[in-house]
Amino acid sequence: MKISLSLLTATVFGLTAGGAFAGMPHGWEVNPVNDVVYEVVSEGAHGGAAFWCAAADFAQVHLKASPNAEIYVVTLAGPSVTTKRKSAAQFTLDPVAAGITPGPLPDDLNELAIGGHMKIGVAHGFCAG
Repeated sequence: MKISLSLLTATVFGLTAGGAFAGMPHGWEVNPVNDVVYEVVSEGAHGGAAFWCAAADFAQVHLKASPNAEIYVVTLAGPSVTTKRKSAAQFTLDPVAAGITPGPLPDDLNELAIGGHMKIGVAHGFCAG
């Protein structure tokens, strides 16, 4: 499923200064990287399950993606390219446009792998608690 973030920039990302979408649970912030990639930024160190939760929540609630749509990891957890924070990871709904090849998830959910993917509904399940 391809959803262009550029169509949503003014309505979603434009809600806060600098183009960030704040108001995510647990202090998460989401920023556009380009038309198809968004960066999930944390205020602190978190494992992969927390990144999946935030990425899924954003895709489902703000991009209106179906719970059956897949989200894909574009970059591993590391320094943010859209902020000065040390903990961020990038995701997409369109791996072809993002230039990544879909691949399997690591055995350890707390590790992210480029191309790793799962259904939004499954990833959103990590938000409990």
